[in-house]
Amino acid sequence: MTACSWFCFSIPLITIIDFSDPFFGGKKKFIMPELWFTADLHLGHGNIIKYCDRPFLSESEKTWVAEDRRGSWKVSAETVERHDAAILDAINERVAEDDVLWILGDFCLGAIEEAAAYRARIRCPKVNFVRGNHDLPSYDSLFGKVIDQGMVKHEGRKIWLNHYPMRSWDKAFHGAWHLYGHVHGRLAGEDEANPRLLARDVGVDATGFVPVSFTEIKDYMAPREKVFWEWRESLDG
Repeated sequence: MTACSWFCFSIPLITIIDFSDPFFGGKKKFIMPELWFTADLHLGHGNIIKYCDRPFLSESEKTWVAEDRRGSWKVSAETVERHDAAILDAINERVAEDDVLWILGDFCLGAIEEAAAYRARIRCPKVNFVRGNHDLPSYDSLFGKVIDQGMVKHEGRKIWLNHYPMRSWDKAFHGAWHLYGHVHGRLAGEDEANPRLLARDVGVDATGFVPVSFTEIKDYMAPREKVFWEWRESLDG
């Protein structure tokens, strides 16, 4: 486990033999593992389920949310388990064991024992972590690389990771992307209104409660990169 406040690294290649090749002769091919991102899981955190009106509430709880989502009433244990299972199942359904998953903060609510039990329910062994404001220092031991913020390089792209949304980030002027969480989808309209903004909220409230792949993010960024580089060229002209 590597822990630091700032880190920059590249995702390693995986070597495979392509047995599907009809001309297979022992040649090796190199492929990249898929890279996945998620944030703000808040496993075990009943208050977040009601505060953010996550779609796992019982019918009676939905009524209470409509009346007073910040009230003193508690979300049931059944609802918390339904919420946790849905988020963890979505990770296991999308993220393969050879892939790499980044969780950008706010993993769960609870002591290290609860956090370890949740981590054990994620099948992918390669899970890295960006610390969030709800995470305990002891959670660091559950993940591979652990940072406060930093740059990931993947398929020629630079991606600045932080739990918090940023107005500017390292290499932003040179086309680096920025992925964040923390705000539970509340900046979606602002992001959409700026077509050259190379940033995206990967928190579960903004992604339909599923992790997002590098491939999906690349498709999202493609039209934004076009506008961004046109803007950059206009500054040089």
